Amino acid sequence: MVVVQVLVDAGARRDPAGKEGVASLTADLLTEGTRSRTASQIKEAVDFIGAGFDTSADTDFAMMSLTVLRNDLETGLGLLTDVLLHPTFPEAEVVRRREAALATIKANEDNPGSVAQRAFVEAVFRGEPYGHVAIGTAVSVQRLTRADVEAFYKQHYRPDGTIIVVAGDVTAADIEQRLQRALAEWQTRQAEPFQYPPVKAAHPETVSIDKPITQANVLLGHRGVARDNPDYYALTVMNFILGGGGFTSRLLDNIRTKAGLAYSVASYFVAGKSPGSFQVSLQTKNESATDAIARSCAELERIRNEPVSDEELADAKLYLTGSFPLKLDSTAKIASFLAQVEFFNLGADYADTYVQRINAVTKEDVLRVARQYLHPDELELVVVANLDQAKVSGAAPCSGTP
Repeated sequence: MVVVQVLVDAGARRDPAGKEGVASLTADLLTEGTRSRTASQIKEAVDFIGAGFDTSADTDFAMMSLTVLRNDLETGLGLLTDVLLHPTFPEAEVVRRREAALATIKANEDNPGSVAQRAFVEAVFRGEPYGHVAIGTAVSVQRLTRADVEAFYKQHYRPDGTIIVVAGDVTAADIEQRLQRALAEWQTRQAEPFQYPPVKAAHPETVSIDKPITQANVLLGHRGVARDNPDYYALTVMNFILGGGGFTSRLLDNIRTKAGLAYSVASYFVAGKSPGSFQVSLQTKNESATDAIARSCAELERIRNEPVSDEELADAKLYLTGSFPLKLDSTAKIASFLAQVEFFNLGADYADTYVQRINAVTKEDVLRVARQYLHPDELELVVVANLDQAKVSGAAPCSGTP
């Protein structure tokens, strides 16, 4: 098997204002027709060689992924490059895909977790490139046209903003020759550099959304860090102890094990090319939402003010280093891993030095990054619940924490 991943700097952060969702729609439409193939012919060609072929766009980048047998590599590359270089975006397919996106957005409105996530992103990144989910909004997607898609493609699908990773049963020299032939006509054009706008001062608020549900969905957080932040390793250890470590985390121990308020609770950093977010996520009964939020605030304050124990630090390091090889246990995972290492500028030695860097984190490092990157006074709070039962205050969520 051979896996080819093409990562293009054409994610949702490049959506023009008022056209949120165009990056996602463009990626979806790549396989819906080229100069020489219709959508059905592309699907038939992929099925004929038993390949896997997917296109999608996330916040930072768009991705094309091809998985193909070694003997069918030339055919697979022909399909991939045809889709990458010659999409035609037929009007009928634009309408169909746009309607599918609108249907997904509508369905997400019935999912309390999706509603909370959308509101949280909008609250933390008000009006910024990270301020919307990749699929867009019902209003913006409804307005998207074939001209919008074509313009986005021409502006951002360029070789200068593209990373290609190949993993599997092929040599470097062989695949380089194949790709040079397949992409020979792709004209080099200067990719438009992405510049994240100046970050606005935080003005935290509570966003309460009323839904006739029995479980309150709560998101608590603020702006976080970029993926290439040198403190990322210490933050990874700190967050594992706080809420990323499953049953061993402090948040789960306090809120689920001791208080029995929630089945699941976790914290995590969503680190992007630019600073992303820090989030605490939990689901609890409407009536216990206030108590669960207060306990979350207490754990944030505790990890900012008290050194973690030797046992907590050792357990976090053991898990993080021991589970790292699972990120590389398949050809597809290796290709995706290497593409993102390159995109986020993590260094060619990232895989070789990750364990060493995690093991180098000290208790002092954990306390330092907790104080530097966790800001209880800047927390945005999003609650999707039956508000008559939840009775969540509009005050700053951690204002009453000792």
